[in-house]
Amino acid sequence: MNEKKGHKTATTWQKGMSGNPGGRSPRVGPNGESLAELARGKTQEALEALVEVCNDRAHPQRVAAANAILDRGWGKPKESVDLDARIEGAGIPIIQIVRAGDAADRAD
Repeated sequence: MNEKKGHKTATTWQKGMSGNPGGRSPRVGPNGESLAELARGKTQEALEALVEVCNDRAHPQRVAAANAILDRGWGKPKESVDLDARIEGAGIPIIQIVRAGDAADRAD
């Protein structure tokens, strides 16, 4: 099986062509369901598992489970960003992005 580099075989694709031009099928379930549809079908079980972990005071992932429940119920919290852009010297913009929680630290 000494094939030279660039040697074309029966399965070699032309440059710029894909062996799977349609991409992976979005339908993965036995009845043609999408991955998202299959996952949504397990929502109740997943939430019950998260609640179980959250209620176990000794579980090391308790806080992560609580955050996952809150994120799914209320959405992830919005993160605000302060943007300070000014042009100095040769006209090169200087942009400084500061997280809202860090802004108080920088005010000192």
